[in-house]
Amino acid sequence: MEKYYDVLVIGGGPGGTPAAMALAQAGKKVLLVEAGAGLGGTCLFEGCIPSKIFRETAQRLRDISMAAEFGIDLPRAPANLNWRKVQARKRAILQRRSEAAIHKAGQFSTLQLLFGQAQLRGPRKAFIKLFDGDSVEITFGQCILATGSTPNALSVPGADLPQVYSSDRILDIDRVPERLAVIGGGPIGVELAQIFHALGARVTLMEVGPHILGGVDEELALVLEQHLIKQGINLHLGCQVKDIGSGGQGVLVRYATEDGSDQVPATAVLAATGRSPRVQGLGLEHTAVKVSPHGVEVDQTLQTAEPGIYAVGDVLGQPMFAHWATAQCLALARHLLGLPGPFPKREHNAATIFSTPELAMAGLTEDQCAKAGLEVGVARYDFAQDARAQIGGHDNGLLKIVYEKGSRRVVGVHALVEGAADLMGEAALLVRAGLPLEAIAGAIHPHPTLTESFVMAVRATLAAEAVKRHE
Repeated sequence: MEKYYDVLVIGGGPGGTPAAMALAQAGKKVLLVEAGAGLGGTCLFEGCIPSKIFRETAQRLRDISMAAEFGIDLPRAPANLNWRKVQARKRAILQRRSEAAIHKAGQFSTLQLLFGQAQLRGPRKAFIKLFDGDSVEITFGQCILATGSTPNALSVPGADLPQVYSSDRILDIDRVPERLAVIGGGPIGVELAQIFHALGARVTLMEVGPHILGGVDEELALVLEQHLIKQGINLHLGCQVKDIGSGGQGVLVRYATEDGSDQVPATAVLAATGRSPRVQGLGLEHTAVKVSPHGVEVDQTLQTAEPGIYAVGDVLGQPMFAHWATAQCLALARHLLGLPGPFPKREHNAATIFSTPELAMAGLTEDQCAKAGLEVGVARYDFAQDARAQIGGHDNGLLKIVYEKGSRRVVGVHALVEGAADLMGEAALLVRAGLPLEAIAGAIHPHPTLTESFVMAVRATLAAEAVKRHE
């Protein structure tokens, strides 16, 4: 006899595990199926966490290189990077976090966790092939698809050479490459280009568009481009990669621009050309679920075209962020429990690109506001005048607070400064609550901190407006 579950959750990452736990906590009988080696998904094993572990090591090396500026005289010999220890530290942190998630899941009596591959066999049936060789057939009342995404394959000749890495696979590389060519100037490409450059690689970053980080605030992206160049990264924009061929002990990446053709020698190539929803092998053909080129299609309650089957996170397409998936899945869990509550809106989302310096954002850009027909103003703050940024030696940055002129409510916050990630909590609250500029001006911000930038930007804007009114 087939076993029945109230809810089947396919995918144990940030879009699946929190929903499974929330539903089980409310008494639902839940089956959580994960196709990886542990709970955590792409974020833990192939994305957010391992890349930030590498970044933390890179930051330590940068700190050493800047020691003299802070009055610390170190031996002239360069610091030695022990890559085996870096990788061992990464594995230990990933294991610790995954085991903690598995332990937490085990505390819910109505939540069962299985490791294997789940495939739908109909609107209310699923077949699960377990990693131990066994298999299980179940029926369910509702299903949540939270299977995440996979790196896009590079579609040029030579993309299958062993020196070409995906953004997943390069996190397990056995050494820092001498020369790294990064194809793709999106968040993943920019982050890893700067990380490996700081770790000692000579890096070339190639982007097909006119600027890196398309879709983020263009002014901040342009400033970050100058940071990349100043740090010693070779940046090629408007660059179309044609093929990758063997060359000596490495490869040659051949590309074309409007000025002609050229090639970049590399010992390793990172294909950072985006990610696509993971839908293959789910058995969606046995259901009414519809998949577009962007991802699984859902309505405003995250329900697919098959009633009772829902989807969250990367499998829906952009935006692809762990915190976005978690926000969606928790809202969905409330909905499935019949509890009131809104679903997250894209215009309220916050994100951080862990570049150096960090580029973070919440809400809408000026360009997005213009396309939406919103008349906006911008309160600005240059971190060159900021006490905390000066103290930390990272004062080349900018804050922009985008607000609707009529209502004065904040609709977007964009920051480029080391520490910008930690500003996004306040930024997300401002955008989500639609607070006006005056609310920021009236809030006491501690000194000296980067958060002072909010009130300094707003006070300057309000003062300028007051002057205009009296002219």
